[in-house]
Amino acid sequence: MRIPRVITVMNQKGGVGKTTTTLNVGASLAHLGKRVLLIDLDPQANLTHGLSMLAKDLSESVYELLLNPHVVASNLIQSTPWPGLDIVPSHIDLSGAEIELVPVMGRETRLARALAPVRDRYDYVFIDCLPSLSLLTVNAMVAANEALVPLQAHPFALEGLGKLFEVVGMLREALNPDLRVSAVLVTLFDSRTNVNRETLKRLQGDPRLAPHLLGTLVRNNIKIAESQKDGVPVLHYDAACAGAKAYLRVAEELLEMERSGCLASEAAKLLEKRERAEGKPAHREAADDDAPARTRAKRASASKPEAPAEEPAPAPAEASVAAQAGRAIHEALHAAPPAAPEPVPAPHAEAEASNRFPHAPESAAPPESEVEAGKVEAEEERTEPVAGPLRAPAERIGTRSDASLRPRLHAVPYHGTRPVRK
Repeated sequence: MRIPRVITVMNQKGGVGKTTTTLNVGASLAHLGKRVLLIDLDPQANLTHGLSMLAKDLSESVYELLLNPHVVASNLIQSTPWPGLDIVPSHIDLSGAEIELVPVMGRETRLARALAPVRDRYDYVFIDCLPSLSLLTVNAMVAANEALVPLQAHPFALEGLGKLFEVVGMLREALNPDLRVSAVLVTLFDSRTNVNRETLKRLQGDPRLAPHLLGTLVRNNIKIAESQKDGVPVLHYDAACAGAKAYLRVAEELLEMERSGCLASEAAKLLEKRERAEGKPAHREAADDDAPARTRAKRASASKPEAPAEEPAPAPAEASVAAQAGRAIHEALHAAPPAAPEPVPAPHAEAEASNRFPHAPESAAPPESEVEAGKVEAEEERTEPVAGPLRAPAERIGTRSDASLRPRLHAVPYHGTRPVRK
């Protein structure tokens, strides 16, 4: 008889993607044909809301399963619109369960005993824990045989991971010898930041953590948040997005671990080897969601080695002669034109100009012949400024005296001078 895999998704650090991982890995396994049960053990009930269920509309939840020994777990299981995926919902009342469980005998094993009648109906059971090592988390670890740890590539999250391994070791010795950390999943990864890349290198170099590290990295993807807003797993919201492909790949790695009995770090390599043998296309890691296409293209081109510059081949003698002739023709065509010679004044030009313009202004000198003969007397020329006003508007014509109706010779103001004869 096949033993179902009961996996608790836990990390005392908040905001690392526990609920998102539980929801989308479970939906991906159901999409691959597995029977999956999700248990929401977080009083916030985010997993319940993520499947379009409202906690206020539920008459019973996991709270009754923990506190009432007469409640049957099969009556609390709710089906979802996606085949093979069921859920035991949560409620805000679960926040008071820890205090109420304190005087109860065997309080650490209440969830394990309640799930025993129904766990054989499923291939996978995922328990979503709250972000603390509380009594509810202890119940989840006692009921499970594996622990999946979502981890953000951040120094603070890495520091708490060591404490988590210590707690798992203590519970294995005292309450559940079958419990083990089977996989560590890096979530919210952004390769553009130095802190994410450095933390990932520390994880891969840690001899205690590296064997449990899954090969798939779940990167930042806005489609995941949009799917949660609509209460739909990201695989059924947009199957082509990077988030859906990443969680589907995580589900395939979990199946490969079960099929081959290997560690999490070896599952990705064995899966790729199996896909190559079956002739499937190689899996490609998704790029960062927030990186623009232009930035990704620049990073891709920068990662390629630069080709050595080729030395230009020496041109033949005939080609060089032709090139020199072409340059000479080009320079001749585009050369600046020669400067025009200054015009030489013709004889008697000034006399002809004075005859052509008899009324020349005062600045023009009279011909020398007339000055010598004494026939031309110096005549003073009086000048007066001419600056006539603009034409009066049409509506004002006729309302003034007859003198105002005389034609205006200067419609446009003229500020120069003109000679006035005596």
